[in-house]
Amino acid sequence: MTTLRQETHPMSHADLRSTVHRLTRDHKTTFVDSETGHVTYPTELALFTQLRQEQASGSRAATGAKSSGSRSPIALGAVTLWSEIRETLNTMHIALTGKDNPTLTPEQKLQHWADATAGDTTGQSAEKCLRSATKWATAIETLLNPIPRLEVKGACPTCAATHAWTWVEGEYVRNTAITATRNEARCGACQTSWEGQAINDLANNLGKAA
Repeated sequence: MTTLRQETHPMSHADLRSTVHRLTRDHKTTFVDSETGHVTYPTELALFTQLRQEQASGSRAATGAKSSGSRSPIALGAVTLWSEIRETLNTMHIALTGKDNPTLTPEQKLQHWADATAGDTTGQSAEKCLRSATKWATAIETLLNPIPRLEVKGACPTCAATHAWTWVEGEYVRNTAITATRNEARCGACQTSWEGQAINDLANNLGKAA
């Protein structure tokens, strides 16, 4: 695993647009059928939407007739993370506009923040926005899919990436692009996923490439 400090990281505005899109809008993912190997492009809900739904499911469980009245650990984590995201976006919106606007959604505030970085030729404001957006995307995905993942060496057969970047504890971390559990593998760069027999096919292809 390789770390790279913020000031030398080669992230671009395209990375920012892509990450903000995943957080705020429904987006296409690539899925390889486990039986046939057929590739499809299902739509995944925006990560902010998924985080909201996780909070809502926790609230319903807490108020059910047979419930003990307590939230699940994941639902509690969702509440805490969503509160952090909203607070940061509110602070940034006030810093950019000079006033608060509680009628705007977090999605709108994040998009406004990203749009405001376009005129910065130094790239520092885009880097700051990307750092937060990447951190939130990683945190949401980890919260909703907490199964430990193993790194798999090799280039993704879909996008050819060998590494993917994440923001961890104050710096960008370069991991292998493909990670896997016992039942599923995924490319962190292009979000292609493999299940079942497709994992075996992936392993064989990576073995040949090596």
